[in-house]
Amino acid sequence: GVSDGGRVRIAGQGGKIPGAEPGDLLLTEKVRPHEHFRREGEDLHLDLPVTLVEAYEGAKVRVPTPDGEVSLKVPAHTQSGNVARLRGKGVHKKGRPPGDLYVRFLIQIPTSDEPEVKKAIESLRDSIPDPRAGISL
Repeated sequence: GVSDGGRVRIAGQGGKIPGAEPGDLLLTEKVRPHEHFRREGEDLHLDLPVTLVEAYEGAKVRVPTPDGEVSLKVPAHTQSGNVARLRGKGVHKKGRPPGDLYVRFLIQIPTSDEPEVKKAIESLRDSIPDPRAGISL
C-alpha cells in the first residue's frame, strides 16, 4: 500500500546538468481520499448502510475489500454505530501483515411515504420501548 506523503527516490532520473551526473528524482506520494473508505495506517474504515429489517433480523451482506468482496454477518438486533472487525482485510504493505477493515453499521430508516411503509412503521409504535427512558439529570 502507498501512504499519503510517502517519498520515492529514483536514482539517476533527476535533473541533468552538462558535465555532471544526473541527480535523483524524488517523488512525493499523494493519495486521494476514497469515496467510501477512510484509512488509518494499514486499517480501513467503512460506514455500511443497512436496512431496518437487516439490523433487526440479522443478515449476510457483501462488503468490498482490497482483496475483493466478502460476506459479512450483520448480527440480529444490530444498533446503528456498532462495528464489525474483519481481520487482515485492510491495506497490504510490503513486509507487514495487512491491516484490518472496520465496518460501522448505519441503519437507514425508510424515507418512502408509501402507504405500506407508513402502516408497517405505525404498527411498531406501541411495541418499541422508549430508548431515552432513564436518561435524566
